[in-house]
Amino acid sequence: MPFLDLPPWILTLFLAPFGLVIGSFCNVLIHRLPQEDPAERNIVTKASHCPACQAKIKPWHNVPLFGWLWLRGKCAACGWRIPFRYPLVELLGGVILGGAHWILPFGTLIWLKGVLCAFALLVLFFTDFTEFILPDVLQFPLMVLGVLFTLPQVFLADHSGVVMGPHGLTDLLSVSLWHNGLQPAPAWHAFGEALTWQSSLLGLILGYGGPALLNVTYKAIRKTDGLGMGDFKMLAWLGAFWGWGPMLGILFLGAALGVAVGLPLMLIRRSGAQTMLPFGCFLALATPVVVFFGKALWLGYLGWVG
Repeated sequence: MPFLDLPPWILTLFLAPFGLVIGSFCNVLIHRLPQEDPAERNIVTKASHCPACQAKIKPWHNVPLFGWLWLRGKCAACGWRIPFRYPLVELLGGVILGGAHWILPFGTLIWLKGVLCAFALLVLFFTDFTEFILPDVLQFPLMVLGVLFTLPQVFLADHSGVVMGPHGLTDLLSVSLWHNGLQPAPAWHAFGEALTWQSSLLGLILGYGGPALLNVTYKAIRKTDGLGMGDFKMLAWLGAFWGWGPMLGILFLGAALGVAVGLPLMLIRRSGAQTMLPFGCFLALATPVVVFFGKALWLGYLGWVG
């Protein structure tokens, strides 16, 4: 388990630049995956180019974050104003990779799962926010990965290691390489139960089937869809990643956020219940809250009502 005994701030300095690069690739996915033309969806061989004039982007203009600052937010060829989303996504990529090891022990299975989930949510948030699309090409593999993440703890021998806490060598934390649940980290101290393959599979099934059934009922009453198919798939892979219980928490908190945003919009626009909202954005925002604080929030709610 290399690098696990490095101070967390050194890991942040080492990993954050790579996070900026991954964030730049996330921008490519956000722009290209919703495109209708298959050639425009090509993320392997098609070079980076300006969406407005199709001019190829020079390598020094494509440096994450600094390229946008150097160009002052405009295309060097045609002057097209580059949306602020581009440096924002790159910055968030740096924050994700440079900060994940503070709350998830670096080098462990739960760290890898958390990082992949965070980057996937980053892409899906902006594809839904800009185009109302949650691409299948991203969500179907995530469903499979969510279940696969439960298998190493079943078939591989457990390996223990240490990560350095925020106070250096005097603050070492014992972690497990294959534990599929929350573990102590420099800025996180709770130890969560491991997610089993049964709970993961049930989360996948309920994540898709439950909202789909609700949508059928809503459609029978309102004669229109309440949720898009992409929302079902997003809940399905989140259920596979974190289990059926957290998936339900994500659904309800996402719905609450949607109501909090949608109700004022309906009153202002006087558009009735037909206002379209990117529900995937609310699910993305709800996910980290539920994953890290869902159990505490649920216990607090039970204490309040009881």
